[in-house]
Amino acid sequence: MFGWSAKWKGNRPDRLTRLAKAIDEIGDHDRKALEESSHVDQLRAQGAVELHGICRRFVDRLNAKLAEPDVVLDPPDFSAENFSDSEPNLFQISLRGRLLQLTFEVTDKLYSRDDFRLPYILRGSVRSFNQDLLEQHGVDEQMIFYCPNNGRPTWYFLDARTYRSGRVSEDYLFSEMEQLL
Repeated sequence: MFGWSAKWKGNRPDRLTRLAKAIDEIGDHDRKALEESSHVDQLRAQGAVELHGICRRFVDRLNAKLAEPDVVLDPPDFSAENFSDSEPNLFQISLRGRLLQLTFEVTDKLYSRDDFRLPYILRGSVRSFNQDLLEQHGVDEQMIFYCPNNGRPTWYFLDARTYRSGRVSEDYLFSEMEQLL
């Protein structure tokens, strides 16, 4: 071997060194992926607790204004330990046959962008209905998404019919409940 090929072959790291370097790089990549997965799992549980907190404040504020507190949140209490990452989670707000159902679950990937403009880690829906709507085979449904947003995670809603979107808040729940009266 002469010339350029001889120099290249002489300077080339041996196969064992290259393999060791590749394995080290994979190990670093796997550690980072595990750390990110663990972080997203914590954010998901935090998101579930945050959504329940929004519902709890809504129900408590509304019941405080009623002569007879009739608005019920099910489950009444929720913590990160109650969050299920393997099946859908359900919160239900009921008032004498008028229901707001909030269901949500984890995304297939750590972060998804399939149905919303921002990356999200939880997705679900808010369904609102009463007896009249059920008799007409109608249930109002809006999608909800929990978006990490650069360290400030937030729940958003999206009405697919009108493309109206915004933050899920007590005011949002008030407007959804008003439509059922």
